[in-house]
Amino acid sequence: MATPDEVLDKLLAASPERFKKVLDGLGDEQATDLLKELCARSGKFWLRFVNTRDEADASNSVKPFPVVHPYSTLWEQFESEPTLVVAKSRQMLVSWCLAAYAVWLARFHPHKGIYWQTQQWRDAVAMVCMPTGGFQGRCQFIEQNLPPWQRVAVKESEGRLQYPNGSIIEALSGGPDQVRGKTVSLYIGDEFAYQTDQEGVYTAVSPLIQKGAKAFFVSTPNGSANMFATLFHGFPVGQEVA
Repeated sequence: MATPDEVLDKLLAASPERFKKVLDGLGDEQATDLLKELCARSGKFWLRFVNTRDEADASNSVKPFPVVHPYSTLWEQFESEPTLVVAKSRQMLVSWCLAAYAVWLARFHPHKGIYWQTQQWRDAVAMVCMPTGGFQGRCQFIEQNLPPWQRVAVKESEGRLQYPNGSIIEALSGGPDQVRGKTVSLYIGDEFAYQTDQEGVYTAVSPLIQKGAKAFFVSTPNGSANMFATLFHGFPVGQEVA
């Protein structure tokens, strides 16, 4: 007889037609409970209910997360890799994918400390949580645009989302001192190639990785004479590999 976990795994792998048939055979409350369990079990399944914001499309700015987009495959690496270095260009949805992963990790896994660092505080705030009443940070936008049955009582403040399960997503300005002393589950170094003390930040983050934290360094390139380029290539660019 299949265990509950095996049943959930089979549903996640089922065809859309088979999945719909299962849902149609349940009552509303049972169907909602099942969807919640599947969202907690699989982040890629949860992405089906996530919306993004397209600032370049004023007539249709709120759009479903494009789960078939090639860069949604980054999700699998987010889950499997303790350290990830991603070189990106603009309009590739990498930041939205990162924001969605941070939100999923925080809301479905208790007591996670997730820190999003950029050189400028305002840029990190724009990714996490803006002051209420105006433009929303990306993590904040994702939370506020989930279906009603997905809502949880998230406490919002500038640069911070605090979840009822004890998890937080917090914005940090640049510099190693901003990282030291934090209990980190996930560190996101956004536009890392533009941070002024990349080596210092990496030195501060490295012990956290050794203790089990994840660290993602993401940036558009900024030349080769920086720590981000070294991390991306695996050796200082321009030097021969021994």
